[in-house]
Amino acid sequence: MKVKVWRKDKRAKLPERGTEGSIGYDLFSLEETVINPGEFKLLRTGLVIKAEPPYGLFIFPRSSLFKKKGLIMPNSAGIIDFDYCGEEDEVKIPVLNLGKEPAKIEAGEKIAQAVFIKVGFPEIEEISKEELPVKSRGGFGSTGGYK
Repeated sequence: MKVKVWRKDKRAKLPERGTEGSIGYDLFSLEETVINPGEFKLLRTGLVIKAEPPYGLFIFPRSSLFKKKGLIMPNSAGIIDFDYCGEEDEVKIPVLNLGKEPAKIEAGEKIAQAVFIKVGFPEIEEISKEELPVKSRGGFGSTGGYK
């Protein structure tokens, strides 16, 4: 499998795996930026990435993003659609600073992970309530753990 990547900006760094055992490809910040407490920003990668079916491209936060910077990806994971690969379709990483201090991101710093996951497209079939396969367990949060 080959993945086509276009450097929209010549400063952009191509995705790379940190180790042979890495599942994700590191994505790097194109520019230096500061995210103030409570602020939301889109971090540029400078890349347009073409995922080829049946492997979808999913963007996940690096484990150190919150631990070291106080930053989270507010959407938890990003989904890059197969047809999100035109000239203006740069992969950007949404971040929100939950910390009490400004978070500085350097140009070329690892900011997220790209993971290619095989996806399927099942046919959707509507059923009636009487056709539900099992009795209800009690709804959202029904298995406990929080009081």
